[in-house]
Amino acid sequence: MRSSNVVPFPPRPARPSRPTLRLLLREMHAAFAVAMGGGALLAAGLANASDVPAAVVADGAARAADGTDGTEASGAGAAASLQTVTVTAQKREGKLQEVPSAITVLSGAQLLDNGVGRSASEILNYVPNASAGTQQHGRPRWWIRGVGAGQQQIDFPNPVGFYLDDVYISNASATGFPLFDLDRVEVLRGPQGTLWGKNTTGGAINVISRKPSDYLDGYLKADYSSHETRLLEGAIGGALKEDVLNGRLSFHSEDQGEGPFNNLYTGKKDGALRDNAVRGQLQARFSRDLSANLNLHYRDYKSTGAITTTASYAANGVYRNGYVPSNDSEDVSTNAPTLSVIKQGGANLNIQYDLGRYTLSSITGYEDFKTDTLGDSDNTPLEISRGWSKAKSHQFSQELRLASAKDEKVSWVGGLHYFNEKIDSDAATARLPNDIAGALAGSTQPVGYNATSFEHKTRSFALFGSSTVNFTDRLLATAGLRWTTETKDLDLRRIQAASGTVTFGGAADWWNTVKGGNYTAASVANNNFSSNPSTTWRAWTYDFTPEYKFTEQARGYFKYAHGIKSGGYNTGASDVRALNTVAPEKLDSFELGLKSEWFDRRLNFNANVFHYNYKNVQVNITGVYNGDPTQSVAYLQNVAKAHVNGAEFEVEALPIDQLHLNANIGILRTEFDDFAIQNGGGNRSGNEFVRSPHLTALFAADYRIPLANGGKIVLAGDVRYTARQFYYVDPQSDARWLLNQPGYSLLTARISYTAPGGNHLFSLYGNNLGDKVYKNHTLTTFVPGTANGDTVYWGQRRTVGGSYTYYF
Repeated sequence: MRSSNVVPFPPRPARPSRPTLRLLLREMHAAFAVAMGGGALLAAGLANASDVPAAVVADGAARAADGTDGTEASGAGAAASLQTVTVTAQKREGKLQEVPSAITVLSGAQLLDNGVGRSASEILNYVPNASAGTQQHGRPRWWIRGVGAGQQQIDFPNPVGFYLDDVYISNASATGFPLFDLDRVEVLRGPQGTLWGKNTTGGAINVISRKPSDYLDGYLKADYSSHETRLLEGAIGGALKEDVLNGRLSFHSEDQGEGPFNNLYTGKKDGALRDNAVRGQLQARFSRDLSANLNLHYRDYKSTGAITTTASYAANGVYRNGYVPSNDSEDVSTNAPTLSVIKQGGANLNIQYDLGRYTLSSITGYEDFKTDTLGDSDNTPLEISRGWSKAKSHQFSQELRLASAKDEKVSWVGGLHYFNEKIDSDAATARLPNDIAGALAGSTQPVGYNATSFEHKTRSFALFGSSTVNFTDRLLATAGLRWTTETKDLDLRRIQAASGTVTFGGAADWWNTVKGGNYTAASVANNNFSSNPSTTWRAWTYDFTPEYKFTEQARGYFKYAHGIKSGGYNTGASDVRALNTVAPEKLDSFELGLKSEWFDRRLNFNANVFHYNYKNVQVNITGVYNGDPTQSVAYLQNVAKAHVNGAEFEVEALPIDQLHLNANIGILRTEFDDFAIQNGGGNRSGNEFVRSPHLTALFAADYRIPLANGGKIVLAGDVRYTARQFYYVDPQSDARWLLNQPGYSLLTARISYTAPGGNHLFSLYGNNLGDKVYKNHTLTTFVPGTANGDTVYWGQRRTVGGSYTYYF
């Protein structure tokens, strides 16, 4: 029997042939037939269900706690039903099931109960056609319906807009702020460029914190899990001066005593982390019509040790220079120190002024972000390359919004948005001499050094408006329009010394002690350059959404949306030929959807189909396309044309009063129609998008067992399936199978006991119970004749733990 501690490399997957894809479609058709048959049986059971006590189940998530997430529960003694969830996706309150858009809402109470939120990326686990892979709670890679950003540089925003309490966060590295003490998270799929503004061709994610109230409440949670991971979080809030000033203080602290990875070179445990965050809020009522909420937040994050390894394509397992990486996904082997430190703080002020039939809103935001990193760039015990970087960003935003009363025949929202950001970045990589590097024998590369520094500024201004016209009680339509102007300025300088021409004072701070260097040699002519572009883009974004109410419980809609993601610069270029300006990408979305409730709101069924026409798609290319087969060069470039087709199905049900079910299916087909890699790199038309599996599926259930003493036990679990996906737009071949991830499923389970009175909650849980070995991300490092393999981030293996939560 194979040891569970040593996991052999998964077999090389075969790329599906067209007949296989046709077979997949037939299997999906059969699955839908089975699902519809099961739905008929479920419907029959629901139709005959008897009256039971009120349920507290949130749409798009699971059960909330005592209605504290802002949802409307059924009245006591009435028939159980799914809750009505209030959202602000249209910049005003509305019922989730009545908003004509594909939206998933996760209640803060359920996120807390299920232990979700250590990483912000976890929220997309519950959204069809979406993912956000991350490592060690770092920068999430946001992807919705095939739209995302392969380039991870600090100054390149993601096309999925991320918002903290309605404040847009541009620096994608700052979107990993842990989720705690929340009211809800709203995930909007598809372009949202009218009301949500900047860079939302993929969708928008709005994280909404729990606001202060005029009564004392809060919680304290302690959690212990695998790898000596300790988590403590909590909140307390209430009135500081009755009817005048309320306050709330929340905190989150996670400490992993030892990392999950074994460093075979150093003999130590790697991948430990510490993540501390705090949020304070003050809510003031100046009068019956004027109120304000001030939010101050801060994060202190640190991770140590390697979390990345290399893998080989060679039959003998050699990666390069005689080094053979381990096949165990929990092994790493690096010689250079690895460290990541983040300091992040911010403030936002939300002012609401009631002007009778109108409401004036002002949202002011400021975010400050600093990061320092050290890393082993080659991810091996060889001394090939090590890296250092230091960066900071500052952003300020201001939105003013005026909205009419929603119950008018013609209602509207209009406003303006201003955004200003500055980013400073310094980074260097080096190959140190053997006598100070401390590396595995076989490190024979010459000493080297290069560095990049830049200052990047962004300023944008937008005017926007959206109006809804109720033609009849059943027929209405919404139209929106936004005009944006944005200017970006870059001051970049890159230097690289010819091999063997520099010296270092020591290994501890090599980036500060580098001396000498020939920067004018012919061998590095293309690697020494500066760039100072300044570009202004102006664009219109718009949408039009007619909707029709078939009944009070069923509504259909058609949504056309035109979205824009701003252009940018390839500040990660290591070769002057890769230094380019990418144009804004444009996306036209066509979506047809249905939202419905059945059997006295015991069953919700939502579905949509969509088509995207995509132009100037911004993609990241890494390869040897500059005529030098020994050098890997990164490109950021536009792809002329692409398209996306897809569908999504979401079901939530209470077949009996104790059992809550939640399921969704996402179907996706993506293709680049006109894709020529610049500088003669070849034509890749027909390739698929990154992180765009053909099928995603979720099935979640929880069963409540009331106890005679007034307490209850909850049995809960979910299984998530993700079909095969690619981690790079190129290459997508069997020969580079490490850059692809075959389909896999992850299973989680939880058992909870709530003591009588509801104040004490005890839970035991397990994640990835099947101990599935899968690639969470990969990097291209293959260079012909040098490195015969690529770099892999393995997904988290099985973890188990327990928690105690006290509510007051």
